[in-house]
Amino acid sequence: MTGQGRISPASCQILHGARPHRGSAAVESFSFQSQLMRYSFPSGHATRAAMCARFLLAQLVDTASMRVLVLGWAAVVSLSRLLLARQYVTDVVFGLAMGYCQYTCLQNVINNAWT
Repeated sequence: MTGQGRISPASCQILHGARPHRGSAAVESFSFQSQLMRYSFPSGHATRAAMCARFLLAQLVDTASMRVLVLGWAAVVSLSRLLLARQYVTDVVFGLAMGYCQYTCLQNVINNAWT
């Protein structure tokens, strides 16, 4: 999952999806993160949540209650980005899809390397 930490920020810089306006400029000036990452497409939080959820569901979780807990966690992480007004809905949805696809690609590479 370490490669994902480089892919999502790189795609933010390439795609230049601006963050939602959060209100006063004073709040933004105190945010160190706003100085580092001005772009939000796709959502890195949603991407990592989807990738980790896929990993946990595929490798570790075996009961229905744990599956609900893992999926609920990924949904709460994604929803929090919307409720905090840090990303748009499209940012989060594309981030979830990107994390899902990244795990699928990683799983295919690992399976092909070991067979």
